[in-house]
Amino acid sequence: MEIFLAVVSILLIISVFLSLIKVDFWIYKILEYPRLQKLALIIIVTGCWFFFWPMQKLSYQIILGGLFLSIIYLVYKIWPYTILSKKEMRRVKSTEPENELKIFSANVFQDNQEYSTMLQQIKESDPDLIFLLETNASWANAVKELEKDYPYTLLAPLENTYGLLFYSRFKFEYASIRFLVLNDLPSIEAIIILPSGQKIKIWGLHPKPPVPGESLHSTAKDKELMKVALKAKDCLLPCMVFGDLNDVAWSHTTELFRKTSELLDPRRGRGFYNTFSAHHWFIRFPLDYIFCSKEFCLISMRRMPKNGSDHFATLTHLALKIDLKNKQDPPKASNEELEEAHGLATQALKK
Repeated sequence: MEIFLAVVSILLIISVFLSLIKVDFWIYKILEYPRLQKLALIIIVTGCWFFFWPMQKLSYQIILGGLFLSIIYLVYKIWPYTILSKKEMRRVKSTEPENELKIFSANVFQDNQEYSTMLQQIKESDPDLIFLLETNASWANAVKELEKDYPYTLLAPLENTYGLLFYSRFKFEYASIRFLVLNDLPSIEAIIILPSGQKIKIWGLHPKPPVPGESLHSTAKDKELMKVALKAKDCLLPCMVFGDLNDVAWSHTTELFRKTSELLDPRRGRGFYNTFSAHHWFIRFPLDYIFCSKEFCLISMRRMPKNGSDHFATLTHLALKIDLKNKQDPPKASNEELEEAHGLATQALKK
């Protein structure tokens, strides 16, 4: 039993600290995802050591020390997304409807055919903006009725699981489907005019994940995220970025994105809001995001019920509060982090 515990403990410790190596090969990146699951497993294994207590051997003492270090590190990474941590974005009550907007964002899972379930969720949510990912021609036809209430659209249905459909009640001053990194990987960029007349800049993304079958390296994902982060940093309008970023909240890349873009994450201090996988409760990660500039405050945010997809949809209700922008502290990147972000944004793609 002691040898079994030792082997399991060593493997867990390696899985924790191997992710610290800054290599864009998929295995190193994927190890960042299940930090919450690894924390639970390490706590259980550590408890087993105390139950058997074979601490007369120095090697076992070293292993136990490694487990404690792993727990400390994992808690440090996860802590900002617990309800015990400081909230990054202020919460306000709904008082100025002309300066508010609700965003419904969902990775629909291309093979999912529960179209009516998704449409029902959208209708009940009554959002102002709808962003649907993994949408092909079948999905575009199935939800075409949305165009009656959402006349402003950006539509790029594709059969490669990276199609997108964007619907808005609000007028566009500018709107474009962009291909920031790959010619078969669309994203959206738009300036939207709220009923008050205030303009906001938005980006909607769905970069490729670093997994076998998609991409063995995170180069394309990192490049796309950093290109948008640098754009958001220099944006003079209130702005936001949303979508399925295929990265966990506590990864190095997402942290670098936050700091570089200087955008707020409404989940910090409020919970994980795990959106994938909807099918397995023990394998869930926060992959779907919304980041906002400091002019925005949160009214409400929720993860929607199951809808047939392998992702849960999210509904975020925001208020534009220009007068409160100086009362929120956005994250800031150091000079070294900005240099890293620029390097990732301009790197050559790997085949």
